[in-house]
Amino acid sequence: MSFFKDKYYTPKETSKKLGVHFQTLRRWEKEGKIECVRSPGGKRYYNVDEFLKKYNDEELEVQSQENKTLKRNICYCRVSSHSQKIELENQIKYLESKYPDYELLSDIGSGINFNRPNFKKILNYGIKNELNTLVITYKDRLCRISYDLIENILKEYSNCNIIVENDENKSPEEELVDDMLQIVTVFSSRLYGIRSYKKSLENI
Repeated sequence: MSFFKDKYYTPKETSKKLGVHFQTLRRWEKEGKIECVRSPGGKRYYNVDEFLKKYNDEELEVQSQENKTLKRNICYCRVSSHSQKIELENQIKYLESKYPDYELLSDIGSGINFNRPNFKKILNYGIKNELNTLVITYKDRLCRISYDLIENILKEYSNCNIIVENDENKSPEEELVDDMLQIVTVFSSRLYGIRSYKKSLENI
């Protein structure tokens, strides 16, 4: 394994060093352009240094541009409940008017619920290095808590550009208060729902 670490790079490291998509690496591997070896566990490792000796910067720039066209540009909208559908429609109309060529994804669900279908889809695109640009109206549309963590994951794996249309410059204290209020609000709503459910059972 030390041989691989000393001489070869993982797909993620190779993709980042060369500025290309994972699919491009696989294609180069099949075409014999880049040497690929596998560890005893079956993991791929690429010989980047040898590849760079063969191909010049101009060829890599062409591939880097191709990589950008493979990546997705996404606008994301979210509201917490079905009663806010008009607000969701307004978010969608606004982003569609500014970014007509972008893919638009939306969710109806809490900002502290990380199990939202299209939120998970965006996260998967980012981890797979398939995300070029993500546009949101406010940070809390993506998530109410752990925004910095999600942003770091998307940028680390996909080097994507995140555009926040209405970026409010709040102090760390204000952001912390907002986060706490959101958490209290969500759990209070759940507690109220549980009590209402128990009460309805008692009346049966």
